[in-house]
Amino acid sequence: MDIDNFEILIKEKKEYENLLHSLHFSIQIGKFNNSIQLIKKLRHSKFRNQNFFYNIAFLFFQKENYVKASYILKKLEKKYGFNEKASNLLIESLILSENYNEAKKIIDKVLSFNSSSVFSFYSLGIIHLELGNLKEAKKNFLSSITIKKDYAPSHYQLSRITKCKKKNKYLKRLDDLSEKSSIKDKPFFLFSLAKYYDDLKDYKSALFYLKKANHLKNKDSKKFRIIDIIRNCKFKRKLVFINKQKISSQINNIFIVGMPRTGSTLVENIFSMNPVFKIGGETGLVENCIFRQKIVKGKLDAFLLNNTYNRLFLNPQKKEKLTDKSLLDFFNIPILINSFPNCKVIETVRNKNEVIWSIYKNNFQSNSLNFSYSLENIRRLYNYYEKVMKYFKKKYPGRILTISYEDFIKNPNKQSKKIYDFCQLAWDNSYLNFQKKKIPIKSSSNSQLRDKIYKTAERNFENYRKLLS
Repeated sequence: MDIDNFEILIKEKKEYENLLHSLHFSIQIGKFNNSIQLIKKLRHSKFRNQNFFYNIAFLFFQKENYVKASYILKKLEKKYGFNEKASNLLIESLILSENYNEAKKIIDKVLSFNSSSVFSFYSLGIIHLELGNLKEAKKNFLSSITIKKDYAPSHYQLSRITKCKKKNKYLKRLDDLSEKSSIKDKPFFLFSLAKYYDDLKDYKSALFYLKKANHLKNKDSKKFRIIDIIRNCKFKRKLVFINKQKISSQINNIFIVGMPRTGSTLVENIFSMNPVFKIGGETGLVENCIFRQKIVKGKLDAFLLNNTYNRLFLNPQKKEKLTDKSLLDFFNIPILINSFPNCKVIETVRNKNEVIWSIYKNNFQSNSLNFSYSLENIRRLYNYYEKVMKYFKKKYPGRILTISYEDFIKNPNKQSKKIYDFCQLAWDNSYLNFQKKKIPIKSSSNSQLRDKIYKTAERNFENYRKLLS
């Protein structure tokens, strides 16, 4: 090869690597349309390698299509062999799609190559946490911290399952770690400190750390604008109202909607003991399907949406009925009712101030919950949610059942029967014993729901009311 051709080759490779770097960055910050354009440019390159395919899997992961991400990553390993970065993404994808046994196999493989893999121990902790094995979860989180003392996610998970009984050196250590940590890790330490000070009833300190944590997350996330939510909601409603098509749903879906932290996981778990149900949790599939399918002449194809949804729903046991707790689907109620005419919609509600405060004090990881980092934004969304639900309940009388968290915990048996009557199902008192069943719980309530149902509602906001005024 002559020097000129060699220099051209070097230049082409550098261009490829720069584009690949841009692709990864675009996916990270959620610029998905830009990412797809970059993939089109790169897919015929002679330098295409495992990093290219890893980024395609990463794109599906960021778009919360974990099944597709897992499929690509498995093929990647088969073609190129073991790669710890790709294996870690595969582990995370498998956990998020509740494929725990396969995730454990990959973790074993990673640990056989690298016995001090911090992420592997953390992932084992998450699996045990979601299955309710809190003792094993704690053990694995501690193992990850033993290897890497400043591993922020493990410190945060430990704070969620550990009650702080007195002020100790560990709080000072967390504070020091937060000062030295990166911007990405800092909120984990700050939310942990807020939780521990809340345990100690030192609400002034707890609020101090909460404000710092949410300020950082708000600064680092895409700006929340209520007008974008309203426009998106109106656009999708228009599509549904244009579409007069009615279809028969093969599966009787139960959609649980509302604001986060309203007891929705508690309500969903009433179905978990019933053998005909597959518990979906927060799938996000309806929103995914709306934008995946082809919209022809401004029409939403209800048949295509229904079939795509049922195909994407992870249902290996082929259960007769499915629950979907994608709470923000309250925006999509016309789509649910028009596209799944046999579905049931349950709205969960709770004291407004408690909801707003509970959202603010939780460290949500989903990109769709970027409103949660500001009390003002949470209030804005809550007020819009109330207007939307009032309108939909009037438009679809008898199609939406509202369940109050406070009423539920006062009399879970009565409220559960009410839910089952609405869903035209036979009730059994044993369905309330869901704590005994090791079902996956992914929400931020996963450790709380392993205990008995509270008899009285928590009034956590009252501890902070004066400090916030």
